[in-house]
Amino acid sequence: MILLTRLTPRLALALVAGFAAVAMVGALYLQYVVGLNPCPLCSLQRMALILAGVIALGGALLARGRGAQRGFIGASALAATAGAGVALWHVWILIDPPHSLSCGRPFQWFHDEFPLTTWLPRLFRGDGDCLSTEWSLLGLGIPHWSLVGFGVVLVLLVLGARATAPR
Repeated sequence: MILLTRLTPRLALALVAGFAAVAMVGALYLQYVVGLNPCPLCSLQRMALILAGVIALGGALLARGRGAQRGFIGASALAATAGAGVALWHVWILIDPPHSLSCGRPFQWFHDEFPLTTWLPRLFRGDGDCLSTEWSLLGLGIPHWSLVGFGVVLVLLVLGARATAPR
C-alpha cells in the first residue's frame, strides 16, 4: 500500500506496461495451451490492452517532463477505458444474453475484413463464442477478469496522474 501512495508517473506507466504484458501472456496461454479461442469482443479487449501497454511503455521510456507524462497517462487511460467499456459490454451480454446474436451485434465483418486478423491472425482472430463460459477462476469468467484488469490499469494510471499534479 505504501508503494501505491509513493507511485511516480514513470513507475505507474512501467507497471501498466508490465501488467499488460503479463495479461497478454495469460491470454495467449488460455488460447494456445488451454485451447480457448477468443471471441471478437475478447480480441477488441486485447487490442485495447496492448495499445494501453504500448503507450504506457513509451511514456515510461520517453516522457521526461510532467506534461509529457500526463499526455502518455491520458492516452493510455483512454485506451484502457475503451477496453473496459468492451469488457463491461461483454459481461453484460453474459448476464442478459441477446436472443439472436452471440456478441450482441453482427461481428462477421471482424472475421472477414478486420486488418489485424489478417496481419496477426494468431493474436487477433476472434472466432470464439462471446457467450461461452468455458473457463473461470474464483467464479469469474474471462470477461470479468478482463474488466478487473482494466480497472487495475486505470487505478495505476490515476495514481500516476495524481503524482504529476502541481503541489
